[in-house]
Amino acid sequence: MKWINTVFNKKVDAIGLSIFRILYSIVLFFEIKQLYTFRHLIYDKDPYRIIGELDVAFIFKFWFVIVLFLCVGIFKRLTTIINYIFSVVIFSSAITFEYHVFYAYVGINFLLMFMPINRVLSIDALIEKLKYSVMSRQYKIDRKILKINYLIVVFAALGLVYFDSIFHKLSSVMWTKGLGVWLPSSLPMVTWTDSTWLLNQKWLMLFLGYLVLVFETVFIALFWFKRYRIVLLSIGLFLHIGILITYPIPWFALTAIVVYVLMVPISFWLKISNSLKLKSPLYKFYYDLECPLCNKIIIIIKHFDVFNAIQCVDVQNNFTKEEAFKNIPEEDVLINIHGVDKNGKVYIGYYAYVKLLKAMIYTYPLGLILSLPLINVLGRKLYQLIAGNRITERCTVDNCNVPVFTNPISENEELYISGVTTLKITKLFWKVVIVIMFFGQVLMIWFSPLFQQHYNVSIIDKVLSYPYKKLNDEYKDYLGLTHHPVFMYKNHFEDYKYVFKVVSINSKNEETIIPLLNNDAMVVKSVARGAFWVNSTFRVNGPHFNLNKYEKGLLPYLRYYETLEEDIKGYKIYYKTINPVNQWSKDFLINNINSPWKSCGFIKPLKNEYQFNWDKAFEEKLD
Repeated sequence: MKWINTVFNKKVDAIGLSIFRILYSIVLFFEIKQLYTFRHLIYDKDPYRIIGELDVAFIFKFWFVIVLFLCVGIFKRLTTIINYIFSVVIFSSAITFEYHVFYAYVGINFLLMFMPINRVLSIDALIEKLKYSVMSRQYKIDRKILKINYLIVVFAALGLVYFDSIFHKLSSVMWTKGLGVWLPSSLPMVTWTDSTWLLNQKWLMLFLGYLVLVFETVFIALFWFKRYRIVLLSIGLFLHIGILITYPIPWFALTAIVVYVLMVPISFWLKISNSLKLKSPLYKFYYDLECPLCNKIIIIIKHFDVFNAIQCVDVQNNFTKEEAFKNIPEEDVLINIHGVDKNGKVYIGYYAYVKLLKAMIYTYPLGLILSLPLINVLGRKLYQLIAGNRITERCTVDNCNVPVFTNPISENEELYISGVTTLKITKLFWKVVIVIMFFGQVLMIWFSPLFQQHYNVSIIDKVLSYPYKKLNDEYKDYLGLTHHPVFMYKNHFEDYKYVFKVVSINSKNEETIIPLLNNDAMVVKSVARGAFWVNSTFRVNGPHFNLNKYEKGLLPYLRYYETLEEDIKGYKIYYKTINPVNQWSKDFLINNINSPWKSCGFIKPLKNEYQFNWDKAFEEKLD
C-alpha cells in the first residue's frame, strides 16, 4: 500500500521532531515540578511530618537535570534511558494521585529512546560535527529521518488513546446524547472557567459532543494520510486548547498539543527557520583558516547562529578586503581573534567574543553580562589563560594536536550480515512496536464495557483473557497503554451529590478559603491541578461520598495549607448540593454556582491529628 511505503520509507527533515523534543521537555519539566513541589503531600509517610523510607526529592532533582539534558539534546541515549526509568518509577507507581496523562508520558518516554530526536537543534549534533569535521571538510549531519519517527508518537499518545476511549464513550448515555462536552463543563468542581454563554448554546454543545465522538473514532485510521492531517490537526488543537481553557489539567492539554506539533507540515518549520535568518549579517568574525582550533570554534558559532547574524570570515582570503584592518598588521589578526561590526568598529580578543554574543540576538543578555565590570576583568584573564599560547604562537596543524576520527557508519551501510543495514532494522523495529502496542490496546478494548455488556463472546473471552491478565499491568507500567474512561457519567458524575468548601479561622477569627474550591465551588487559584485535581475531586470527594474517606484524603491538603499559614485555630466545612444530569439545561453551571453553601462541620487541629466534628443533620442526610 502506498501509505505504508510513505510512512516507513520516506525520509523527511528532522527539524519538527527536534521542536517536539524541546516543547515536550518543557511540559514534562513543569509536570514533575508540580509533583516535586507537593512531594510531601504525596510521598511522605505522614504528610509534612514524617518522610518515608525513600526521600523522593533526590530522584526529582536528578530528573530535572535529565529533562534539561533532553531539552537541549545532549547525551541522548543515556538521557532518554534514565528519563524512561524515572517515568516508570514515578508515573507508573502512582495510585492515589494517578491521572491519565501519566500513561502518555510513560509511552512517549519509551519511544524517545529509539527516536533520532537529536539530529538538529541539539548539543549532540554539535558534538558530532566537532568530532568528525577536519580542516579540509566540515562534517554534515544527515538531517533526513524516516517519517514514522514523527507518526509513532501520534499513534501511541493520541491514536490509541482516542481509539480506546471511544469504546468507553459509546457505552455512556451522556456521550451518546451529545452531552460529553456540556456536562463536565457545567459542573463547578470540574472547571476553572465560567463559560456559561457557550454552555447555553444547546446546538453548539451537542455538536461538540458528537464531534468528539466522530473525531476520536476516525483519527487512528486517517492521521497516517497526509491529505487528512491538516483537518485532524486543526480539530485536535481546537479541542485540546478548549480543554486547556476549561479544565484544571493544563499539562495534559499541553502534552496533547505538543504531540500535535508532530503533525504540522515540516515545510512550515523550514519556512519559519528561513524567515528568521537575517538578509545581511550584523557582525564579521575573522579567524585563521589554517588553525584547527579556530575551525572548531567556527563550527560552534555557526551551530548556535540561528538568525544568521554572524559572518565567519577567514583572514587569509579576506584581510586585504577589510577596510577596518588598514592600520592593523595581518599577523596580529592571525594570532588574535578580531571582529568587525556593521559600523566598522574592530573588537579584539575577549571583546570580539562578547560582541559576537551580543550580535547573535538571543544571546545578547549573556554578552551584556560578560560586559559588566567585575565579570569583564575575570573574563579577560580567563581568555588570556586559554588563548595565551596561541597569542604567542599561531595554532596550526603542526603544533595544535586535534584528533581526527573516522566518520560513523551510515545507516545504509551493511552491518555484520549481508543485506542487513541499520535502516532496515529501524523499519522492522517500528513495525513490531506498532503491532505490539496495537495488540495491547485491542486487548483492553475487548474488555471495555461496550464489548463486555453488548458483544460478549465467550470463546473470544477465553482466548483473550489469559494474555489480558498476564500483560495488562506490563502494558500499563512499561508502555503506558491502559483503559481510558475519561469523563464517564457512571464513573465520575452519577451520584456526585456534594462539593465542599473548607475555610480556615485564625486567632482573630478571620476566615480564609483554603485553595481547593473557591466560593463559587470552582477550581480557581487552587492547588488542585492535574493529578491533585483528580485526587481531590474524584478520590477524596466524588460519587458515593464517604465521610471517613474524605477525612483521610483531606488531611494532606490541610497539612500543606499549614505550611503557608501558621495562625490557624480551626477549619469550618461548608457544602453545597450538586445534581449532575443527563439532560441539557440552560444556566446549569450558574445555577450550581449560585446554590447556597451550608455549614456541615468543624475541624479542630490537635497535636498530631485532626478532630472532625460533623453536624448531625449532615450525617443523617448521608444516611
